[in-house]
Amino acid sequence: MIENRKDLVGKLLFAISILILIYMFFSPLANMVHHIDEYWTYSLVNLPFIQGMTVAIHDVHPPLYYIILYLVSPIFGASNFYFMKVMSVIPYLLIIIVSFTKIRKDHGWLTAGLFVFCLGVMTDFFIEFLTMRMYSWGMFFLVMAFIYYNEVITNWDRKSWVLLTLFTLCCAYTQYFFALTCGLIYLLILVEIVKNNRDKLRQFVKSVVALILLFGPWTVVLLHQIQGQSDEFHQAMDWSIVPNYITYFAIKSNDYSLEMIAFKLVAVAFLILVLVLIYRQKDRFAGSGVFLMYGTIMIGFFALFLAINTMRVRYLVPVLALFWLSASVVIGKIRDNRLLAVSLILVFVLAAASIAINNDDFNDTVKFNDNKTAFLKGIDNNDTVVVYNTDYGYKVLHKDLNNTSKQYTLSGRYFYDDDVEISKNLTDILNKNPDKDVYLVNWRAKDVNKQYEKNFNLTKVYDAGHYSFNLVGH
Repeated sequence: MIENRKDLVGKLLFAISILILIYMFFSPLANMVHHIDEYWTYSLVNLPFIQGMTVAIHDVHPPLYYIILYLVSPIFGASNFYFMKVMSVIPYLLIIIVSFTKIRKDHGWLTAGLFVFCLGVMTDFFIEFLTMRMYSWGMFFLVMAFIYYNEVITNWDRKSWVLLTLFTLCCAYTQYFFALTCGLIYLLILVEIVKNNRDKLRQFVKSVVALILLFGPWTVVLLHQIQGQSDEFHQAMDWSIVPNYITYFAIKSNDYSLEMIAFKLVAVAFLILVLVLIYRQKDRFAGSGVFLMYGTIMIGFFALFLAINTMRVRYLVPVLALFWLSASVVIGKIRDNRLLAVSLILVFVLAAASIAINNDDFNDTVKFNDNKTAFLKGIDNNDTVVVYNTDYGYKVLHKDLNNTSKQYTLSGRYFYDDDVEISKNLTDILNKNPDKDVYLVNWRAKDVNKQYEKNFNLTKVYDAGHYSFNLVGH
């Protein structure tokens, strides 16, 4: 009887997930810039391929996501902003297909339905599925690597090794942080081999060697990117964020209001429940998912402690999917009606809380975009000259300022359109435009800003967090 109920709940959650997928194509977020890195993606993919890849090499990420966009852009055009946004929805569609075909077959309807439902409503998932960045693709590749990790330690067959190697390679070429999780996956496999299957060591070595050979050529670029970031701003370790990371699988907030504390406690209670279920069921696969999530977080904390600027909250979104697959697996095995009811109630409470938090974030995004749009429209006229002190600022903003009298850049690192003039001297720019309002776009935490702040009379007129517009006095 309970199995029929579980199947019914799973099918219902699966149907809701399909509705969430459909809604993603019509959500206002599909037509809205969520953060500045989306402008970066959009600007890069609108460059010719060779130029775009050159820019990517000088950035901080590997190229696979950009290559995917380049491959599909001829269909709808790289300038189609909506199309570029919804390309990040495709991984959710792929995960739904995998859940229906493989996860349902291996673990049942409840696990499959619960998993894709949670990926639609918990924490940052919905927003990242509509963000023009690589995180949703990294999530798909990492989920597939995790699935075939389980196949490897269960069957030790050639197909599983090949697919694990392939998806691990895709993770590494999508975002370096995802490669850390894959490294932990290979560590778990090595431990299993040493303990119980030493005859499988040769297969392990073959997979590792293949990864080295296939990723090795890119390590030259990786070292170049690391060197390029050595002089950048480094985020200090803030221990106050630790509780947020513990419950980030469902609740993303550094707010410590009574309401948010209550939701975080629910998340902790759910985590404890999942750990108890893993222990009782002796589910190695599910236990590995929890380990991979917190292991990746701990590596990120360690890097921040060493002042290595490698972790952002959004980098962790893909690994959170492994937790929800693990939680869904052990909940799918529950045979007690009351325990199942408690588990699902906790899930729905967390889902409701997460939806509310995301709704607040969405409203904040709308407000931010409205304020930014109003400011840019206010200065986008023939009386305005805009000067960028980084190519990044140019790529993010120049399309919205086409009606200005002139745009200049003080940085010549990357590639520019013909709407900007490269100049190394701000004084010369001021002298050439004596009757214009000259705005300097300062990028956050750039040491180069200091010379302008010291040598020119700057009046900050708009601050977007990552960058600010400063009226330059003569």
